[in-house]
Amino acid sequence: MDINGISGEGLPMSAEGIPVGFGMNLMRNEGAMQGYAGLTESEKEHLIMRCRDARSKSEMQKIVDDLAPGTDVEAIVDEDRQGRVF
Repeated sequence: MDINGISGEGLPMSAEGIPVGFGMNLMRNEGAMQGYAGLTESEKEHLIMRCRDARSKSEMQKIVDDLAPGTDVEAIVDEDRQGRVF
């Protein structure tokens, strides 16, 4: 599947272009769902790209957990831009 010129590289994807593992973890965390809903489209695309690069379930879970209220989402995006790995 190709979403905005970005391919899923063989990962299981939902019809909306969200990696299945991310979507499943997001559904289990209402706070993270609210955090995701509050992101801009650009931030959502950036986050989905991070999810595609996640190398483990725990790394994916950390990405989702960081979306919950009380977490500085902008700081998460900035840290990722600086090349830090969670």
